[in-house]
Amino acid sequence: MKLRFVVAALWFALAASGCAGVSLESYKPKNGDEENIVATLKRIPNGIKAKSVEVLMQAYADDLYVGNFNKFMGVATDTSVMRIGKAELRQAYTQVFRAPNVKEISMDVLDLRLTVQGDRAVAEAYTELLTKLEAGRKESRQDVIRNEVTWRLRRSPLGWKIHEEIFH
Repeated sequence: MKLRFVVAALWFALAASGCAGVSLESYKPKNGDEENIVATLKRIPNGIKAKSVEVLMQAYADDLYVGNFNKFMGVATDTSVMRIGKAELRQAYTQVFRAPNVKEISMDVLDLRLTVQGDRAVAEAYTELLTKLEAGRKESRQDVIRNEVTWRLRRSPLGWKIHEEIFH
C-alpha cells in the first residue's frame, strides 16, 4: 500500500511540475512563429481525422523528405523503402483513407517539444494513430500505432512548412 502511495505521489509531482509533456492541442505558443508552427503541425491530425489528404498535405513542403518510412505509422512494412518524398506520402495516406475496413482514424500528438531558431524549427513528439476497423459482424477492432517523430520545418513565403519528417 505504501509503494502505491509513493508512486502516485511521484507521478502527481511530475505532472504538477510540468515535466509530463504537452500535447499539440494544449501547447501554448510563446510567440507568433511558434503559433504558426503549431497551426502547421495541427494540419496533420486534423487532416487525418477528416480523412482529407488535401488538408494533411498543406503542412508539407514540396521538397519533403520522410526518413525511416519503414516505421511509418504502421502503413509500411519492413520491406518498404526507407526514404520517400511528398508524392509517395500522399499516396500512402490516400491508401489508408480509402481502405474499406477503416471506420475511423485519428492521431494524437503528445509530448511536443519545439525549438525555433530564425527561419528553421525542430518539433519532436510522440504520436499515436488510432484506427477503428470493421472486423466482422457488428464487431470493431482498434489498432494503436505509436511512433516518435521529428519534424524539421522551415519558413517559406507560404508560411512554415515541414521539409523533413523522421520516424524513430
